[in-house]
Amino acid sequence: MATRKTHEEWSRIQSEYLEGEDSIREIADRHEISEAAIRKHAKAKGWERPVRMRKPVRTLLPAPRLAIAEPLEVREPVDAGTIAENARQLAARMLDELDAVTSFQGELEESIEILTANDENDQRRDAMMKAVSLPARSQILKNLAASLKVINETAAPTKGKKAQAQDRATAVGRKFGAIGAPTRTIN
Repeated sequence: MATRKTHEEWSRIQSEYLEGEDSIREIADRHEISEAAIRKHAKAKGWERPVRMRKPVRTLLPAPRLAIAEPLEVREPVDAGTIAENARQLAARMLDELDAVTSFQGELEESIEILTANDENDQRRDAMMKAVSLPARSQILKNLAASLKVINETAAPTKGKKAQAQDRATAVGRKFGAIGAPTRTIN
């Protein structure tokens, strides 16, 4: 059991309690007494602790900006054909870039060797070589081909595949069909 505290000890506990800089738990640990005993004594004697203001917590994130209501621009809806054409042009530019990388493969590898000649660790050189290697370029080509396929499928007319095949067959069949009756044209 804890021994009873003397009047001098309680006066020190009271002064620390009323300062409000330390928590009750810290005061209790320092004076080897329970928190409950300090709380009971403070309630009985009518001690009032000052309200502690919280210190602002330092964060890595910037302070949130206030939302400013700006009128939104009303844009006209873009049709699927325009979106598909823009995507095809982007894919074509990316294929041109891939072609340029493939064309200058030897020069790229030489420049990587020169840049990483003094490196102690070969990880940087290996990562750069892997980025310009054949498997990486073939994976890029595969992804671009899949993207173009999706673009073409989404830009296709709303008819199903069977209806599209039937339309193509009908269009081809008209080329070889019987010639109709002559029409009279007046100049």
